[in-house]
Amino acid sequence: MQQEYTYSRAFRIFIFCLVTPFALMPLLAVYGITTAGIKSPVEAFVAFICMVPCGALALYCINELLSVVTSDNNGIRYKSFLYSRELFWEEIKGYQWKEGALVLIPALKGKKKVKVSGQRPGSHKIADWIVARYPDLSDKITNEMVMAAYKADPNYHHKIRMAKYTARAFNIASFVLMVSCFAFIRSSPFTDMLRWLPLLMVAMLAAIPVALEYHKGWLIVSENKRQQTLPGILLAVLFCAAGLFVFGVPVFSLDLKILWTATLVIVIVFASWVVFASRHMKITMGNKIWGVISFLIFFTPAVFGSIVYLNTFFDHSPRQLFETTVYDKRISRGRSTSYYLVVLPWGPVSSKVSISVGKKKYEAAHINDVVTMELHDGALGIPWYTPLLLKR
Repeated sequence: MQQEYTYSRAFRIFIFCLVTPFALMPLLAVYGITTAGIKSPVEAFVAFICMVPCGALALYCINELLSVVTSDNNGIRYKSFLYSRELFWEEIKGYQWKEGALVLIPALKGKKKVKVSGQRPGSHKIADWIVARYPDLSDKITNEMVMAAYKADPNYHHKIRMAKYTARAFNIASFVLMVSCFAFIRSSPFTDMLRWLPLLMVAMLAAIPVALEYHKGWLIVSENKRQQTLPGILLAVLFCAAGLFVFGVPVFSLDLKILWTATLVIVIVFASWVVFASRHMKITMGNKIWGVISFLIFFTPAVFGSIVYLNTFFDHSPRQLFETTVYDKRISRGRSTSYYLVVLPWGPVSSKVSISVGKKKYEAAHINDVVTMELHDGALGIPWYTPLLLKR
């Protein structure tokens, strides 16, 4: 007899209310880009966060809430508007419990897992039936199998120790460099002497795929679980992205199309390298995919910040000074408050531009004040500028 399991209407409404702000963010980002454009790395980073992670989260939640799980005498099926999966009862190897959901593990390669959430009314019936007939393949057993494969290596202790040393070196060094970069928020003679520090983070980002390939599966990016089986270096990517982002806050690029194109090309190359290096890893395919996705999320803004830094740090072109006028002032309030000055067209800029400034500069500025803009050609051929002085 066929049984159908769907989420209750109340649960769907509750989750839809939670997801609605995330679903609106990509639409608002597209509207903002088409109407006002993107003029700074900060705005580009915010647009990326709004469109990619938030859009993916909203799409995943909507797809899951509208999905249907059915079972009959032959097997069990999962169907949503993005994809569908099916397992016959004789094709099931066992089950796992993950965050309140029953996950059915296939015995045949090429077959996909089927997940039955505990939030679906009546799912306890099919869960009790499966638990009584199939073995429990929990994460504990899986971890033991993974570690057994690694411990079979005669040099296990040496290789795992060296991988841990590498992960600690990357994570600790990137954290120290990130904290040091926060000094660039305020310009001073001390920070001018240390403008080469972000260059170390750029070199560290380039060295991460090399380290993954060198350790041949003993060093990973990350795993989708609290207790890591092997040492990971995802924190190094995160810290480098944060440090380079802080450095790029006061820098505004004129040609963001070239900047984003270069970013995407570099990200694709390095992501392919990480995928190639993961062939040595004995962890599950799901954890490999999780590692690549998490690498992409944090590596993309890190590459963007690296290009902005290299374009400005190695730029020795003579500066060009332009004067413009403050047209308007606005404040953006959210989890944090951002202050913007809207200035009139100047030099190569043919439209009004919103410039992110600190609170003190915002309060000191008035409508019709004169702002001096410093323009450079850019070491990589990407023109960039930064605001200097306010005059009345």
